[in-house]
Amino acid sequence: MTADGVLLYAVGSPLAIDAEESCRRTGRVPVAGVRNVEGPVHVTAAVRIVAPDALTADERALAFVVPLFTPGHRHAAVADAARHGVVHGATLVDATAVVAQSTSIGTGTWINAAAIVGGLGTLGEWVLVNRGASLGHHAMVEAFASIGPGAVLAGLVQVGRGAMIGAGAVVLPQVRIGRNAVVAAGSVVRDDVPDHVQVEGHPARVVREVAGYRGIGV
Repeated sequence: MTADGVLLYAVGSPLAIDAEESCRRTGRVPVAGVRNVEGPVHVTAAVRIVAPDALTADERALAFVVPLFTPGHRHAAVADAARHGVVHGATLVDATAVVAQSTSIGTGTWINAAAIVGGLGTLGEWVLVNRGASLGHHAMVEAFASIGPGAVLAGLVQVGRGAMIGAGAVVLPQVRIGRNAVVAAGSVVRDDVPDHVQVEGHPARVVREVAGYRGIGV
């Protein structure tokens, strides 16, 4: 078993192919892709597909990536992996991403291709920063939050646990996005966003509560 091997957990996600590419660009080897739910898989034929209960002891000891964008789905997949003895999250930073050395990155976090993360930031556990997103200096992104492709977070932005920022959204300086909040794609956020709500528009306004949204339940 290679020391650079990783598991791709939840390969039914369309993002799984991007995670496979990130692994290969960084010299990691996708040893297996775990199909934890029935359905098609989204990796190349080079990745062996396996059910969670068919993993070997060596494979369960590997670090793993969860390429699911919705925070609630990612949280559930991490819990499912733990039930099958897979507990070591892989921190994966795409070789094309630009990440400040002064920024800390939590276990399980994946920074996808061409993303930029500024200085003195903090990314918690199991954060997903998608393609081409830009996070300014002193960003603070809590566990399981998701930043969509092309989103722009200015300096000193805080993103709460389990929040989701859609593709192309812009968050202005010193704004806080609440826990499990959703920022719709293309929105421009000028003011703090409460917990458990969805905002959208330019400027962004609260449009609904999302207590029943597929967040991470905290």
